[in-house]
Amino acid sequence: MANASTININFYSVLSSWLILIGTWTIVIKFIFPVIYSLVYQQMLTENIMWDFWWIAHFWLAYSFLNPSRKTFIIGMIITISELSIIIYKLILFFSDPAWDIWQTNWMINKLFILFTFLMILALLLKDKKDLLGNNKE
Repeated sequence: MANASTININFYSVLSSWLILIGTWTIVIKFIFPVIYSLVYQQMLTENIMWDFWWIAHFWLAYSFLNPSRKTFIIGMIITISELSIIIYKLILFFSDPAWDIWQTNWMINKLFILFTFLMILALLLKDKKDLLGNNKE
């Protein structure tokens, strides 16, 4: 087994992979699916697009988790607190008067997955705060 390669999987790697999946999923359900839907039903191409660019922050955070530094904690906390605040507020509004059409249901499911993801990220960042802030790698 001396020549066997090892794979080091930690929670940062798992969350990084999950963020890539969430970011890609967001692009598909908010941009690609609405455009295809519009083409099939002969609507204006941008009519159903849900303009959202959080996927950029998700991809940056995924990269940052693979290369943890002080920036991972500082910017990660800014992104996480912003995401959680916005998602919780939007979900409260949604569930106060839910609209169960394809677009709103799709949006709500996406938000629940992102809520779960960022609660895990918050827990990880708080757990590793001392290590991340002590990391001098920029």
